[in-house]
Amino acid sequence: MKILIEQEKALHKHDVRKSEQDVRRLLHPTFMEVGRSGETYDCDSVVDMMTQEHMSDSYLHSQDYQCIQLEPSVQLLIYKSAWITNEQAVSGFAKRSSIWVFTGDKWQMKYHQGTPCAEFEIGA
Repeated sequence: MKILIEQEKALHKHDVRKSEQDVRRLLHPTFMEVGRSGETYDCDSVVDMMTQEHMSDSYLHSQDYQCIQLEPSVQLLIYKSAWITNEQAVSGFAKRSSIWVFTGDKWQMKYHQGTPCAEFEIGA
């Protein structure tokens, strides 16, 4: 589902992450995350972290998206990611999964997990 990939990628962008309104529009109120670090976060703590981030020339690259329908209103989005610095150094390789639910008028992320993985070739 193209809209879910677009919304997932939006959450990687600094201008979206700085906007509490945008983040809360994309995250379900009962959102939960198990981060790449293994730490668990709720919606409010993720919103606080995102809105306090500082601008960086580094960015999260993502690729190889797959969407799996769990129910008509529940989708599992999986993909790979890596952190790329402005010097083009690559680190933080992860496999990521997000569960998106349709709330009647919009899709919202209800769960996200990042799991460290072996390095992979960065695609376009």
